[in-house]
Amino acid sequence: MRIRQAVPPVLTAAAAAALLLLAAPRPAAPEGGRGTLHGTVTAVYDGDTVKVRLEGRADEKVRLIGIDTPELDDERETVRMMAFLAKRFAFSRLYRAEVELLPGPEERDRYGRLLAFVRLAGGEMFNLTLVREGYAFAFLKFPFDESLRRELKAAETQARQAGRGLWRREPYPVVEAGEAGRRQGEILTVRFLCRRSVKRGGFHLLEADGADFDAAIPVEVFRSLPGPLDFEGQTVEATGLVEAYKGRPQIMIGLPVQIRRSGAKENP
Repeated sequence: MRIRQAVPPVLTAAAAAALLLLAAPRPAAPEGGRGTLHGTVTAVYDGDTVKVRLEGRADEKVRLIGIDTPELDDERETVRMMAFLAKRFAFSRLYRAEVELLPGPEERDRYGRLLAFVRLAGGEMFNLTLVREGYAFAFLKFPFDESLRRELKAAETQARQAGRGLWRREPYPVVEAGEAGRRQGEILTVRFLCRRSVKRGGFHLLEADGADFDAAIPVEVFRSLPGPLDFEGQTVEATGLVEAYKGRPQIMIGLPVQIRRSGAKENP
Protein backbone atom coordinates (compact mmCIF):
# COMPACT_ATOMS: atom_id res chain seq x y z
CA MET A 1 0.00 0.00 0.00
CA ARG A 2 1.43 3.38 -1.03
CA ILE A 3 1.44 5.98 1.72
CA ARG A 4 -0.07 9.33 0.69
CA GLN A 5 2.34 12.20 1.22
CA ALA A 6 1.36 15.05 3.49
CA VAL A 7 -0.21 18.09 1.81
CA PRO A 8 2.39 20.87 1.44
CA PRO A 9 1.70 23.80 3.74
CA VAL A 10 1.45 26.24 0.83
CA LEU A 11 -1.89 24.69 -0.20
CA THR A 12 -5.05 26.25 1.13
CA ALA A 13 -7.42 24.21 3.29
CA ALA A 14 -9.95 24.09 0.43
CA ALA A 15 -7.36 22.78 -2.02
CA ALA A 16 -6.22 20.15 0.44
CA ALA A 17 -9.79 18.97 0.95
CA ALA A 18 -10.28 18.71 -2.80
CA LEU A 19 -7.17 16.57 -3.15
CA LEU A 20 -8.37 14.23 -0.42
CA LEU A 21 -11.76 13.82 -2.11
CA LEU A 22 -10.11 12.98 -5.41
CA ALA A 23 -7.88 10.40 -3.73
CA ALA A 24 -10.73 8.71 -1.84
CA PRO A 25 -11.85 5.29 -3.21
CA ARG A 26 -15.06 5.22 -5.22
CA PRO A 27 -17.44 2.35 -5.96
CA ALA A 28 -17.04 0.65 -9.32
CA ALA A 29 -19.35 2.15 -11.93
CA PRO A 30 -22.13 -0.29 -12.90
CA GLU A 31 -21.77 0.77 -16.53
CA GLY A 32 -18.45 -1.09 -16.66
CA GLY A 33 -15.05 0.36 -17.51
CA ARG A 34 -12.33 -0.13 -14.93
CA GLY A 35 -13.07 -3.17 -12.80
CA THR A 36 -15.19 -4.88 -15.48
CA LEU A 37 -14.43 -8.61 -15.74
CA HIS A 38 -14.91 -10.89 -18.73
CA GLY A 39 -15.62 -14.59 -18.69
CA THR A 40 -17.83 -17.56 -19.59
CA VAL A 41 -20.68 -18.95 -17.50
CA THR A 42 -19.89 -22.58 -16.71
CA ALA A 43 -22.64 -23.41 -14.20
CA VAL A 44 -25.99 -22.07 -13.01
CA TYR A 45 -26.69 -22.86 -9.36
CA ASP A 46 -30.05 -21.12 -9.16
CA GLY A 47 -31.81 -18.07 -10.58
CA ASP A 48 -29.45 -15.54 -9.05
CA THR A 49 -26.12 -17.41 -8.62
CA VAL A 50 -23.79 -18.63 -11.36
CA LYS A 51 -20.22 -19.79 -11.86
CA VAL A 52 -18.03 -17.83 -14.26
CA ARG A 53 -14.65 -18.81 -15.71
CA LEU A 54 -12.86 -15.47 -15.78
CA GLU A 55 -10.20 -14.51 -18.29
CA GLY A 56 -6.81 -14.74 -16.64
CA ARG A 57 -8.29 -15.55 -13.22
CA ALA A 58 -9.74 -18.45 -11.26
CA ASP A 59 -13.41 -19.42 -11.54
CA GLU A 60 -15.74 -17.30 -9.43
CA LYS A 61 -19.11 -17.98 -7.88
CA VAL A 62 -21.13 -14.87 -8.73
CA ARG A 63 -24.23 -13.52 -6.98
CA LEU A 64 -26.30 -11.21 -9.17
CA ILE A 65 -26.82 -7.78 -7.60
CA GLY A 66 -30.22 -6.19 -7.07
CA ILE A 67 -32.35 -9.29 -7.46
CA ASP A 68 -33.60 -12.25 -5.45
CA THR A 69 -35.15 -15.50 -6.65
CA PRO A 70 -37.10 -18.16 -4.70
CA GLU A 71 -35.10 -20.83 -2.89
CA LEU A 72 -34.79 -24.35 -4.29
CA ASP A 73 -34.94 -25.87 -0.79
CA ASP A 74 -38.03 -23.97 0.37
CA GLU A 75 -40.45 -26.22 2.28
CA ARG A 76 -43.35 -25.01 0.12
CA GLU A 77 -43.76 -26.96 -3.10
CA THR A 78 -45.12 -24.01 -5.08
CA VAL A 79 -42.08 -21.91 -4.12
CA ARG A 80 -39.68 -24.73 -5.06
CA MET A 81 -41.45 -24.94 -8.40
CA MET A 82 -40.90 -21.25 -9.12
CA ALA A 83 -37.29 -21.50 -7.92
CA PHE A 84 -36.69 -24.33 -10.39
CA LEU A 85 -38.28 -22.36 -13.23
CA ALA A 86 -36.11 -19.34 -12.42
CA LYS A 87 -33.04 -21.57 -12.53
CA ARG A 88 -34.07 -23.04 -15.88
CA PHE A 89 -34.65 -19.58 -17.34
CA ALA A 90 -31.22 -18.43 -16.17
CA PHE A 91 -29.64 -21.64 -17.50
CA SER A 92 -31.30 -21.25 -20.91
CA ARG A 93 -29.89 -17.73 -21.29
CA LEU A 94 -26.55 -17.86 -19.49
CA TYR A 95 -25.01 -21.31 -19.72
CA ARG A 96 -21.81 -21.14 -21.80
CA ALA A 97 -22.51 -17.49 -22.62
CA GLU A 98 -19.75 -14.90 -22.81
CA VAL A 99 -20.52 -12.24 -20.20
CA GLU A 100 -19.20 -9.10 -18.59
CA LEU A 101 -19.32 -8.77 -14.82
CA LEU A 102 -19.86 -5.24 -13.54
CA PRO A 103 -18.99 -5.10 -9.82
CA GLY A 104 -21.10 -3.12 -7.39
CA PRO A 105 -20.03 -1.02 -4.38
CA GLU A 106 -19.31 -4.16 -2.34
CA GLU A 107 -17.00 -6.76 -3.84
CA ARG A 108 -18.29 -9.88 -2.04
CA ASP A 109 -21.10 -11.08 0.18
CA ARG A 110 -20.68 -12.94 3.47
CA TYR A 111 -20.49 -16.26 1.60
CA GLY A 112 -17.49 -15.09 -0.43
CA ARG A 113 -19.44 -14.78 -3.68
CA LEU A 114 -18.47 -12.06 -6.12
CA LEU A 115 -21.24 -9.45 -6.36
CA ALA A 116 -21.91 -8.16 -9.87
CA PHE A 117 -24.30 -7.17 -12.61
CA VAL A 118 -24.13 -9.58 -15.55
CA ARG A 119 -24.14 -8.14 -19.05
CA LEU A 120 -24.51 -10.31 -22.14
CA ALA A 121 -22.66 -9.83 -25.41
CA GLY A 122 -25.46 -7.79 -26.97
CA GLY A 123 -25.52 -5.34 -24.08
CA GLU A 124 -28.47 -6.89 -22.23
CA MET A 125 -28.26 -6.49 -18.45
CA PHE A 126 -29.41 -9.93 -17.34
CA ASN A 127 -30.25 -8.87 -13.76
CA LEU A 128 -32.92 -6.60 -15.26
CA THR A 129 -34.12 -9.30 -17.64
CA LEU A 130 -34.75 -11.75 -14.79
CA VAL A 131 -36.95 -9.22 -13.00
CA ARG A 132 -38.68 -7.98 -16.16
CA GLU A 133 -39.61 -11.53 -17.19
CA GLY A 134 -40.94 -12.28 -13.72
CA TYR A 135 -38.31 -14.78 -12.52
CA ALA A 136 -36.86 -12.59 -9.76
CA PHE A 137 -37.83 -9.87 -7.31
CA ALA A 138 -36.08 -6.52 -7.18
CA PHE A 139 -33.83 -6.66 -4.09
CA LEU A 140 -32.96 -3.11 -3.11
CA LYS A 141 -31.77 -3.54 0.47
CA PHE A 142 -28.13 -2.72 -0.28
CA PRO A 143 -26.82 0.39 -2.08
CA PHE A 144 -25.88 0.43 -5.75
CA ASP A 145 -26.39 2.65 -8.80
CA GLU A 146 -29.57 4.71 -8.36
CA SER A 147 -30.62 4.55 -12.01
CA LEU A 148 -30.45 0.74 -11.96
CA ARG A 149 -32.44 0.68 -8.72
CA ARG A 150 -35.22 2.61 -10.46
CA GLU A 151 -35.09 0.31 -13.49
CA LEU A 152 -35.32 -2.82 -11.35
CA LYS A 153 -38.25 -1.46 -9.39
CA ALA A 154 -40.07 -0.51 -12.60
CA ALA A 155 -39.30 -3.93 -14.12
CA GLU A 156 -40.88 -5.72 -11.16
CA THR A 157 -43.99 -3.53 -11.42
CA GLN A 158 -44.27 -4.38 -15.13
CA ALA A 159 -43.88 -8.11 -14.46
CA ARG A 160 -46.55 -8.02 -11.74
CA GLN A 161 -49.03 -6.15 -13.92
CA ALA A 162 -48.40 -8.43 -16.92
CA GLY A 163 -48.59 -11.61 -14.81
CA ARG A 164 -45.23 -12.92 -16.01
CA GLY A 165 -43.19 -15.71 -14.43
CA LEU A 166 -43.56 -15.67 -10.65
CA TRP A 167 -46.63 -13.48 -10.98
CA ARG A 168 -48.51 -15.75 -13.38
CA ARG A 169 -51.45 -17.52 -11.83
CA GLU A 170 -52.08 -21.20 -12.41
CA PRO A 171 -53.36 -23.09 -14.26
CA TYR A 172 -50.84 -22.50 -17.01
CA PRO A 173 -52.01 -22.62 -20.64
CA VAL A 174 -52.29 -26.16 -21.99
CA VAL A 175 -50.95 -26.80 -25.49
CA GLU A 176 -50.37 -29.88 -27.60
CA ALA A 177 -46.84 -31.10 -28.28
CA GLY A 178 -46.89 -29.84 -31.87
CA GLU A 179 -47.27 -26.27 -30.64
CA ALA A 180 -44.44 -26.35 -28.09
CA GLY A 181 -41.76 -25.40 -30.60
CA ARG A 182 -43.53 -22.10 -31.29
CA ARG A 183 -43.85 -21.28 -27.60
CA GLN A 184 -40.25 -21.50 -26.44
CA GLY A 185 -39.48 -19.35 -23.41
CA GLU A 186 -43.01 -19.65 -22.00
CA ILE A 187 -44.25 -21.52 -18.94
CA LEU A 188 -46.84 -23.97 -20.25
CA THR A 189 -48.41 -27.36 -19.73
CA VAL A 190 -47.67 -29.53 -22.77
CA ARG A 191 -50.02 -32.48 -23.29
CA PHE A 192 -48.72 -35.37 -25.39
CA LEU A 193 -49.01 -39.07 -26.03
CA CYS A 194 -45.79 -40.71 -24.85
CA ARG A 195 -44.39 -42.76 -27.74
CA ARG A 196 -41.53 -44.16 -25.68
CA SER A 197 -39.56 -43.64 -22.48
CA VAL A 198 -35.81 -43.94 -22.94
CA LYS A 199 -32.88 -43.51 -20.56
CA ARG A 200 -30.15 -41.37 -22.05
CA GLY A 201 -27.20 -40.24 -19.96
CA GLY A 202 -28.51 -39.06 -16.61
CA PHE A 203 -32.06 -38.51 -17.87
CA HIS A 204 -35.24 -40.33 -18.73
CA LEU A 205 -36.76 -38.82 -21.87
CA LEU A 206 -40.48 -39.12 -22.48
CA GLU A 207 -40.79 -38.67 -26.23
CA ALA A 208 -43.99 -37.31 -27.76
CA ASP A 209 -45.74 -39.31 -30.46
CA GLY A 210 -46.10 -37.45 -33.76
CA ALA A 211 -44.33 -34.25 -32.69
CA ASP A 212 -40.90 -32.95 -31.76
CA PHE A 213 -41.09 -32.68 -27.98
CA ASP A 214 -39.57 -34.36 -24.92
CA ALA A 215 -40.09 -34.21 -21.19
CA ALA A 216 -36.55 -34.57 -19.79
CA ILE A 217 -36.46 -36.02 -16.27
CA PRO A 218 -33.21 -36.44 -14.29
CA VAL A 219 -32.81 -40.03 -13.09
CA GLU A 220 -33.10 -39.10 -9.39
CA VAL A 221 -36.34 -37.19 -10.06
CA PHE A 222 -37.72 -40.00 -12.22
CA ARG A 223 -37.22 -42.49 -9.38
CA SER A 224 -39.15 -40.23 -7.01
CA LEU A 225 -42.25 -39.99 -9.19
CA PRO A 226 -45.38 -41.45 -7.61
CA GLY A 227 -47.12 -44.43 -9.13
CA PRO A 228 -45.91 -46.74 -11.93
CA LEU A 229 -43.04 -45.47 -14.05
CA ASP A 230 -44.23 -46.92 -17.33
CA PHE A 231 -45.34 -43.89 -19.37
CA GLU A 232 -45.36 -45.41 -22.84
CA GLY A 233 -48.78 -45.25 -24.49
CA GLN A 234 -50.11 -42.83 -21.90
CA THR A 235 -51.22 -39.25 -22.28
CA VAL A 236 -48.87 -37.10 -20.21
CA GLU A 237 -48.96 -33.47 -19.13
CA ALA A 238 -45.60 -31.77 -18.49
CA THR A 239 -45.55 -28.31 -16.92
CA GLY A 240 -42.56 -25.99 -17.04
CA LEU A 241 -40.43 -23.70 -19.16
CA VAL A 242 -40.34 -24.68 -22.81
CA GLU A 243 -36.67 -24.80 -23.84
CA ALA A 244 -34.75 -26.09 -26.85
CA TYR A 245 -32.10 -28.80 -26.72
CA LYS A 246 -30.26 -29.37 -29.99
CA GLY A 247 -33.15 -27.72 -31.78
CA ARG A 248 -35.82 -29.94 -30.20
CA PRO A 249 -38.30 -28.38 -27.74
CA GLN A 250 -38.40 -29.86 -24.26
CA ILE A 251 -39.48 -29.23 -20.69
CA MET A 252 -37.01 -30.09 -17.95
CA ILE A 253 -38.70 -31.76 -14.98
CA GLY A 254 -37.16 -30.94 -11.59
CA LEU A 255 -40.10 -31.74 -9.32
CA PRO A 256 -42.67 -34.56 -9.39
CA VAL A 257 -45.49 -32.00 -9.45
CA GLN A 258 -44.42 -31.01 -12.98
CA ILE A 259 -45.41 -34.33 -14.58
CA ARG A 260 -48.83 -35.94 -14.59
CA ARG A 261 -50.41 -38.93 -16.30
CA SER A 262 -53.87 -38.41 -17.73
CA GLY A 263 -55.75 -41.20 -19.45
CA ALA A 264 -55.43 -44.95 -19.48
CA LYS A 265 -52.71 -46.85 -21.26
CA GLU A 266 -53.70 -47.67 -24.82
CA ASN A 267 -53.94 -51.20 -26.13
CA PRO A 268 -51.33 -52.20 -28.73
